[in-house]
Amino acid sequence: MYTQIRNVASQFISDFTKEELDLIEKHFYPKKLGKNEHLLQVGEVAKEVFFIYKGIMRNYVPISKKGHITNYFAEEGMFNTSAVSFFTQQPSYEAVQAIEPCEGLAIQFENLEALYDQYHNWERLGRLFLQAILIKQDLRLRWFIEKSAIERYEAFLKTYPHLMQRIPQYYVASYLGITPESLSRLRSRNQKVSTDKV
Repeated sequence: MYTQIRNVASQFISDFTKEELDLIEKHFYPKKLGKNEHLLQVGEVAKEVFFIYKGIMRNYVPISKKGHITNYFAEEGMFNTSAVSFFTQQPSYEAVQAIEPCEGLAIQFENLEALYDQYHNWERLGRLFLQAILIKQDLRLRWFIEKSAIERYEAFLKTYPHLMQRIPQYYVASYLGITPESLSRLRSRNQKVSTDKV
């Protein structure tokens, strides 16, 4: 796990020094989540960032009498938390849940802030982490503004083809803003079109 997080950090920041990377073992600690277990519940303050070594997580917002809206998926090699809650240290409006059993490394808010204060490369890593989240969420927002349901589904397939077999259909549907029944119809239609082309 520590080797993978070192590799990911180095991909983001190519000039990380050995001294800076060695701080990972000092401040990050192993953490596991069972399937459907929450890293964070709505109303709690996000106190840690989780690096995913194995598994998939989702961030979602419960909607009264309407279930939930999934607004983010995170997989192996990614960092995850409720970014707004973590960086403001205010109660979270969203929950963070393991879709599969997850293994990874976590770091506490205070320790990450100390790294930001002491090391420019760690501060850069935090900025790039936040940028990656914002870009993904902006992409999803643009899908809702610019695309029909079938276009959102096709965009999801193109962007995340490897996730379709791992994420329950009702989570994908909530991410796309449609019902599971509608998603099932879109999948059937897409499969038929693919078959006809063959």
